[in-house]
Amino acid sequence: MRYAGYDNHYHAWLLMVVFLAVLSPAYAQTVPVSVPSAGVTPRQSVPDHIDPRTRLSGDWGGMRNWLLAQGIDIRISDTDELWANPVGGAQASENYIGSTAVEMVTDLHALTGLALGTFDISAMEIRGRPFSNAPLYVFNQTSNIEADDNGRLYELWYSQKFLRERLALRIGKLDLGHDFMVSSVGLTFLNASFSWPIMPDNDLYDQGPVSPVTTPAIRLRYTLSPRWNFLFAAADDNPVGGPFINVRDPWNQNRDPGGTRFSFSTGALFFGEVQYRRDISGRQGTYKLGGYFDTGRFPDQSDFAKSHKTNWAVYGIVDQTLRHFGRITTLDAFIRGNWTADTDRNQIVYAVDGGIALSAPFHRRGDVLGLGAGLGAASPCLAAADRRSGLPAQGNEYHLELTYQAQVTPWFMLQPDIQGIVSPSGGVLDDRGRRVHDEAIFGLHGSVTF
Repeated sequence: MRYAGYDNHYHAWLLMVVFLAVLSPAYAQTVPVSVPSAGVTPRQSVPDHIDPRTRLSGDWGGMRNWLLAQGIDIRISDTDELWANPVGGAQASENYIGSTAVEMVTDLHALTGLALGTFDISAMEIRGRPFSNAPLYVFNQTSNIEADDNGRLYELWYSQKFLRERLALRIGKLDLGHDFMVSSVGLTFLNASFSWPIMPDNDLYDQGPVSPVTTPAIRLRYTLSPRWNFLFAAADDNPVGGPFINVRDPWNQNRDPGGTRFSFSTGALFFGEVQYRRDISGRQGTYKLGGYFDTGRFPDQSDFAKSHKTNWAVYGIVDQTLRHFGRITTLDAFIRGNWTADTDRNQIVYAVDGGIALSAPFHRRGDVLGLGAGLGAASPCLAAADRRSGLPAQGNEYHLELTYQAQVTPWFMLQPDIQGIVSPSGGVLDDRGRRVHDEAIFGLHGSVTF
């Protein structure tokens, strides 16, 4: 598997070099190519200027801002994490995971002078070995960059705005987790359930259309006013093309290690979301209501030989500023809920998570202190099947996280993290038939922007 991963890593980087050579002027051929991290934040437009103090590699002798003047923004980042689970789980463990990523955003209007939109291509190299399935046996990944060890094409899309920029269309290979079901406050935390909820992660093909597995899709965003946004997306629900249940490769990522395989064999996935923003006494709030619908087939939770057509869920999210302390310190909170009535075809039937984040504690601009918690509830159909098999009936899994983002320099962020998992996977047995105990997990996250 390492040789296969190396080959695809080489091809992904080669693809990046080709696009740099084709879309950039001659200077771009001298730009060092390295790769946006798994779990990157939502994309922004090409800036007018880059402050070299915010990048470890600076301005590349003036080349970086020269490229920006042509409409080309090259973003490079590296993320590394160390994790230890001294208490609980199937056994004590220590783990390393990391990702290096590069993204090129091209403003085609600035580059060509034509009435064109934005082109984006990105790739990532993922290191380390996943550890949340075993020995932790949890519903959701401990880290939002945890993935199979591969080098892969990430996103590839074109975006264009219409109707005086009220309507934005994006088409290509997309990570829909940038637009749907996302809480801006939840992105403070490292546990993957806070960035991509625990329910779609377990109930959709390939853990859903989210990093590192992206999907062919079209996304529309209509801005009615500064307060109201409407989003819609139609996507392939299973870009890897693997079975829903794969015992040997639970995430199915190794079936498409290079990120260039497209299947269109199971069904279509639709997302819709309404967003409303409002200030209450100077405190900003964002409120979201949405859902998804999948036309594919999903295995029955009590008999995997059976399957059911279609799947759906609804969700709601609140991001709210609670209080301002002085000029830079702010207390924000979020809460998010997901629910489905299709208990016969979904492992998780409802989930709730929430948390608070204190920005600029100790008057340190850029730092964030966060405390979050959540739960995922297993399907009663799955619990009944467990009892019939003589196994412990799966119930609720609870997770808790305390984290601190320290902006050490403008280009380097360090984040110590503590997580607790109560009743992993709702109470299951490990491969040796022993009950998986509650877990205490300690992590250290570091990210560098080049």
